[in-house]
Amino acid sequence: MDYKKAINKIVEDRISRETDAKLLYLELLRSDNELYETEKAIRSIKMDKVKGKQVDEKTLNDLLVRRSKILYSKGVTSEMLNPPYKCEKCKDTGLVNGKPCSCVISKCASDGLINSEATFYNSDISIFPKEEQKRVATIYDTAKAFCNKFPITNKLNLLLMGKCGTGKTYLASCIANEISAKGYSVIMLSSFSLVDRMRKYHTTFDYEKLSYIDPLLDCDLLIIDDLGSENIFKNITVEYLFHIINERMTANKHTIFTTNLDDEMICSRYGERTYSRLFGSRQSIGFALSDTDLRKATN
Repeated sequence: MDYKKAINKIVEDRISRETDAKLLYLELLRSDNELYETEKAIRSIKMDKVKGKQVDEKTLNDLLVRRSKILYSKGVTSEMLNPPYKCEKCKDTGLVNGKPCSCVISKCASDGLINSEATFYNSDISIFPKEEQKRVATIYDTAKAFCNKFPITNKLNLLLMGKCGTGKTYLASCIANEISAKGYSVIMLSSFSLVDRMRKYHTTFDYEKLSYIDPLLDCDLLIIDDLGSENIFKNITVEYLFHIINERMTANKHTIFTTNLDDEMICSRYGERTYSRLFGSRQSIGFALSDTDLRKATN
C-alpha cells in the first residue's frame, strides 16, 4: 500500500465513523421526543449567541445537563456520538505539516507481526533457565532504556540473536509497542516479507515502485524479524538490505533485527559491507538472548 492509499483509508474510516455517529444521534432524536425538544432548545439558544443576542447561560447549562442525562439513561456515551481520533498526531487526516503521519507510514508495510499484548510489564523473566535470568534481565533493562530514550539513543541498531523460541520476537514486540505508544512510526515485518518488497521494488517500473521501499526508509523504527530465513535473490537481497541499513543509519534512524544467525554466519551470508554496518559500527549493539527453546520448556 502506498502513502496515498493509506491516507485515503484513514480519512475514509474517519468519515465513516463520524457518519455512523450522526445517524445514531438522528435516530435517537427521532425516537425520543424529550431529547428532540431539548436539542431544539439548545440549538435555538446557541443560534441566538451567534447572532449576538443576550442569552440565559443558566438555561443553556440546564439544557445541556438534561441532554446528558437522557443520553446516559440510554447507555449512549460521548465517544459514541463524538468518535475519538485514532491518531491524535494527525487528527485522522494522515498528514502532519503536509507530510505522511507516523500512522500512515506504519500502515503501509507492517504485516501483523507485532504482538499487541507484549509489554515489558507483562514480561516474565522467570520462564528462562535460572542460570540465564540475570543476563536476560540485563538485556530487558537495556531494551527499556532504549525505549525511554528513543529517539535520542546511544545506538541506532539492535540485534537480538539466539536460537528459535528464545523470545526474540516477543522482546521486539515489547519494544515496538512501547515506541508506538510514544507516537512514533513502527514497521515490523518478517525477512521473507522484506525480500518480497525488495523483489517487487526491483521489478516494478510504475508509480507504485517507491511504495515498496519508502516506508521502510521513512519509519522511525524498522524491525526485521528472523533475518536469515529469507531467500537470497541475486542482485536483490544482499544489495537492497545493505541499502536499507545504510540509508537508515545515514538518516540516524533506528533498526532492530532478530536472527538465529551468529555474527560469522551473517558475514558469510550478507558480505563484509553489511556485516560492518551491523557489527563493525559503534552505532550497533548485539544481544544473545538464550540457549533454551522456551516453547519446548513450557510445554
